Parts: sequence; structure tokens; C-alpha cells
Amino acid sequence: MAADVKDISNIMRDAIEKSDNYNSRNISKDMEQEFHQVWCRLEDDSNWNWYLISETDGITVKKYWGYLSKKYPIAFLYDSCPEEIRYFLQRKRIIMEKYQDRYSCEETILKQYVSHMKMIDDRFLYDETIPFDEEKFLEIDTGIEYINPMNFSFESIK
Repeated sequence: MAADVKDISNIMRDAIEKSDNYNSRNISKDMEQEFHQVWCRLEDDSNWNWYLISETDGITVKKYWGYLSKKYPIAFLYDSCPEEIRYFLQRKRIIMEKYQDRYSCEETILKQYVSHMKMIDDRFLYDETIPFDEEKFLEIDTGIEYINPMNFSFESIK
């Protein structure tokens, strides 16, 4: 696995295990009440599964700070996310992960976050040490939308 691909299996699993009594709607509401220039709103382009945490002027988003899962107590935060927001999330027992370009995750865990997407490990397409998988290739060749659990972006799972 490439060095720039971070395995997030353990933190995603931890968030699933700690999801009892997790109420993302209350966290979103509390965040917006505590910080008056912050929006924590469900994004329609995330299939309504992730709240965008952002700075706002009351009309529009000014800065993106990260994403909070609707189902599990986990947030992916940009470096620019203010310390007071991080501290707020820590107080609410939210697992925080640095937002980066590429991730990997065990398929069974990732499936709980993106059950609507097909999972295909397509490394055989570009790694000559992995045997070619004609069945997977034919499926990919149909144009099916899928996620490679061994190398994906956050954008592809939101």
C-alpha cells in the first residue's frame, strides 16, 4: 500500500462500536448554538450522511473545516479547523481524523458507511504483482460505480 494512503479501519471500527447513544442532530444543533458563525449541516451531495462543518457569514459558507458522520461519532477535519471546534468535538466524544487525499479501510467496515456502493479492489489493474482478475475487470468495464477499499478519497464515500 502506498505511503500516502492511510488505513482508517481501526478508527472507523471504533466509531461504529461507540455509536450507542450518538445523536448527530443534537451535536450539530449544539455546535451551531455554541459557535454563532458555524454551520454544521447535512450535505445533500453526501446522500445526507455527512454534516459539513464550516464557517459561515449567515448566508453562505466561507470556509470548510470538515465533516461529521450522521451515523457514527467520527469527524474528518481539515488542518484549518479551529482548535475550539476540535475541543468541542472532543468533549462530545467524537473520534477525529485528519482529512487527507487517500484512505484505505477493511471492506466489511467501510460497507457500514457506504452500503449503497459496490466495493471492488481494483489494484490488479495497475499493480503487475497482483494477478489479473477478469471477472472484476468485466464488472468494472460495464461502467459500474464502485469504491476501491484499498485506495479511496473521502469524497468518494460521502
